[in-house]
Amino acid sequence: MIKVIMIILMFACIVIVHEWGHYITAKKCGVLVHEFAVGMGPILWSTKKGETVYSIRLLPIGGFCSMEEEVGESVNPRAMAAKKPWQKLLIVSAGAIMNFVLACVLLSIVVGYQGYGSNEIASLEADMPAVQAGLKVGDQIIAIDGHKVERLSDLSKVLEKEEKAYTLTVKRGSETFTTPITSKWMPKEERSRLGFSPTFIHFNIWENIKSGVIWACLIIAQVWKAFVDLFTGAVGMNQLSGIVGVVNQSAEIWDTSMQSGGLSIAILNMMTIAAALSANLAVVNLFPLPALDGGRIVFVLVEMLRGKPVPPEKEGAVHFIGFVLLMILTVVLIYNDFMRISL
Repeated sequence: MIKVIMIILMFACIVIVHEWGHYITAKKCGVLVHEFAVGMGPILWSTKKGETVYSIRLLPIGGFCSMEEEVGESVNPRAMAAKKPWQKLLIVSAGAIMNFVLACVLLSIVVGYQGYGSNEIASLEADMPAVQAGLKVGDQIIAIDGHKVERLSDLSKVLEKEEKAYTLTVKRGSETFTTPITSKWMPKEERSRLGFSPTFIHFNIWENIKSGVIWACLIIAQVWKAFVDLFTGAVGMNQLSGIVGVVNQSAEIWDTSMQSGGLSIAILNMMTIAAALSANLAVVNLFPLPALDGGRIVFVLVEMLRGKPVPPEKEGAVHFIGFVLLMILTVVLIYNDFMRISL
């Protein structure tokens, strides 16, 4: 039961944050928001506060933020169509921006809980290069071959796979010195190591935020690469997953995490998945395709160039065609998911 609740909360959080981005930006720009909906299709629950209806709908496939006169031209000062192009651009892109922010926040929390390896030695392994080089517990490695080291990952970037000689700059108390060291190849791990474990730092807020943002950017880079591979044919459509596949994989990860690490690890893994999905949504929504936020951004940019908006019937027709194609893609992905699960 907890697993089902966590998966539902994960998807709901991603959708709510996305739509809230559109909602709050529209409000700040003076646009009338008719409805803030989570899900699509028939209404399961709704309530009205002020001038906006807040609803939960039957189909858990996204959500929407319905605004006054979103396309074309209007004399209504509270219509989105009456706003300046830069305001429209901000409103349309705010959903993706908030999804990126959500990914950064979630990953920062995960990093804060797990901690990160610092440049300080916490323990040494016998008969390994670090001991042979005379390093001691509490030493701080501040450079390797002239490359600055602030955390373990900085050191790992310089270490090559094969055994190699390096020069470490070490701080011990108030003393700073250099020492030669040769890494040792570990066949089972298929990498070379120096033979020490670092002190782990938890909940250093600025470092956590920095790591979270870097991690989110790496995920976005992977998403872009995946789509480039898709368009170049390096990856086939049958390798893509839809919502069914994501739910199935999330459930499997939850079960494995509960067995190996317990509830806290399972929750952290779900937060990592949610962050990855949120970053994915941020990228995909900004693609310049009809029915997506990126497609709407294209029309706003065209308006900026023309000095007037595209006729609403033309824009509506393009978005309708895009929506139909998006639904077809969704069906294909769900079919792939069921075929993959049944194998």
